Amino acid sequence: MHSKLDLHKHVSCEDIILQLDQCHNEGILHRYLGGCNKLKNAMNDCLQAEFDVNRKKHFENAKEKRKKLEKAWEGMDE
Repeated sequence: MHSKLDLHKHVSCEDIILQLDQCHNEGILHRYLGGCNKLKNAMNDCLQAEFDVNRKKHFENAKEKRKKLEKAWEGMDE
């Protein structure tokens, strides 16, 4: 079970998060009998895709910073 997800942090998954919240509010029996499982799996897939996009973006930023740092180190050695 996920903690309460902030919609402003997961804009691409907003629809699924709202649907899952609505499903959870339908009743405890509905939730425990697996009525929300498809939505939960869809949310997990959406969050994983979002995480993968962010990871790739952060990796590219780190590569750029590393190149700048190595260039600065070259200048220090000379």
